[in-house]
Amino acid sequence: MRKTLFTYATALLAALTWSPASDAQEPEQQDFYPLVLLGDALEVCSSMAWQRCSDTDWIDRDSMRYDRYVNLSGPYVEALLDDANWSPLRHDTRDDLKEAIDLLRDRLKQDVISERSFTEEFTRRATQYLYQQLSERDWNLIIDHLEMPVPRDADFGVNLTATKSQVNIDYMRQILSQAQQVSGDETPHVLVVTAAQRDSLDLVNYYLQAFAGAGADASWLPIDVAVAAAREAQACESLADYRASEMSAFRRDVVHADLHARQVAFCQAGDALTQIRNADVLFFADGNPDLLRPLLVTALNEPNALAVGIAERVAEAKLVVAAAGKAANVMTSQAMVAGGSSREALKDGVHATRLPGLGCHKDDTCPRDLNENSATYHPIGGAGLFRWGSLDTRMGVEGNHGRLLRVAATNRVPLAVGIDAETALLVSLRSGDFKVAGERGVFFAAGAQQNERAVAATFHYLMAGSSGTFSGSDVSAVTFAENAEVVQVEPTTNFIASRGLYDSLRLLCRDRDSIEVKWEQFTMTLIGGDDVKTQKAGAECQVQNARIGMQYAPSESF
Repeated sequence: MRKTLFTYATALLAALTWSPASDAQEPEQQDFYPLVLLGDALEVCSSMAWQRCSDTDWIDRDSMRYDRYVNLSGPYVEALLDDANWSPLRHDTRDDLKEAIDLLRDRLKQDVISERSFTEEFTRRATQYLYQQLSERDWNLIIDHLEMPVPRDADFGVNLTATKSQVNIDYMRQILSQAQQVSGDETPHVLVVTAAQRDSLDLVNYYLQAFAGAGADASWLPIDVAVAAAREAQACESLADYRASEMSAFRRDVVHADLHARQVAFCQAGDALTQIRNADVLFFADGNPDLLRPLLVTALNEPNALAVGIAERVAEAKLVVAAAGKAANVMTSQAMVAGGSSREALKDGVHATRLPGLGCHKDDTCPRDLNENSATYHPIGGAGLFRWGSLDTRMGVEGNHGRLLRVAATNRVPLAVGIDAETALLVSLRSGDFKVAGERGVFFAAGAQQNERAVAATFHYLMAGSSGTFSGSDVSAVTFAENAEVVQVEPTTNFIASRGLYDSLRLLCRDRDSIEVKWEQFTMTLIGGDDVKTQKAGAECQVQNARIGMQYAPSESF
């Protein structure tokens, strides 16, 4: 067994190392970037997310799925309140829930309501106290059990032309332009993987129709950790039970009956590698890195056969891999960021374990010495495609720089790369060349070091339109962007949970050599100097070779 695992790991490294001999046999491809990392989820206008639409007149409520519906009548509620769903310590919460649902039914005078209405009613008035006592798992349990089946004749309407955010349309164009170099004259085939999502069935048709609307053929790879566990146990007929135990997803076989049947069939006889060999793009949807990673890494933390097969196709220039949001974190071969807050990372360090669930303290499921915001990572990495360093996403929106720096310093990772929301990083795995696309930027940190309360590194920040090359443990041949979109939000000094780093960075473009910013019990220092290059892009400041330090500095108590 050990020999086989070693062979997989060796094959992955070989797959990602190109030789001149193999180059001569491949068709010439110009500006080819087979790894596309999106800093956030791919979100376009759809009938289920009309808030993303500039126009909603096209939504046909008679033929399109435009909301989820929950049923507050007997059979649904009885299944939810079953003892099997609640630990003995949570029976009081379960009993309060029964009273809350009865109260809602009496108030609303109807059994079937939209999920939006149910959430709005449940989170206010007399039932608000109960909502505040629920963990994320509790809430998912409630919605999953009350949700009604999706009508089989209801389409998931998607309208790309009505999408408010142009950057999401640009994402798809970037992905398909790379795929066109693989598919040639044929229509690109996109294979969608929703395994990172707790409910891996819910958005399948959304992604398929989005890519179809962009001009691709699209299909679904029906794999997730529940399928993998059921297949290993030779119990595919019990797939719904494995979803509950492995993903905390309940009754998905009832709500999404058709997709469940397809997943059972795949569990019994499907071949993921064959589907990948027939694809031009493998798209990983945003979700929980802890759900996606086990599909690509063995229990001994080595790339499995699926990861090796993907890497081989990429190495042959026959596959583009795109990953959105937190799924992008999994693409690294270095320490993999799972989640958590920069606040906790700077205060308490980072932890080599799975991410605790939100509200885990409410149902007593937090691992020892951790809380719902604890920053966690996997030291051996993920899929292994991005070999230069650790990855993280939603940087400016969530202020994730602190946790990324901590993970890099703890694991002595030479380079850490953080991608803003509304931004894509396109990478040539052959040469290390990269370019930044979208509307925001990418944060690069080299040589991160730390002590108990502080972390520091050399860093660069490049806006969309910039380019460079991953070279050893840093980046080189950097070309700054000339322009950038103006951020339409108020400036902030909050660098712990918002874009305070970038707002403070602007001072380096105004000939300041150093900036010190305080936010609550934290201090950030940015240092420029003669060796630092700066250039404005729109209202933003791009830098190369600056220094950053972040420190947890609580007030002394007497």
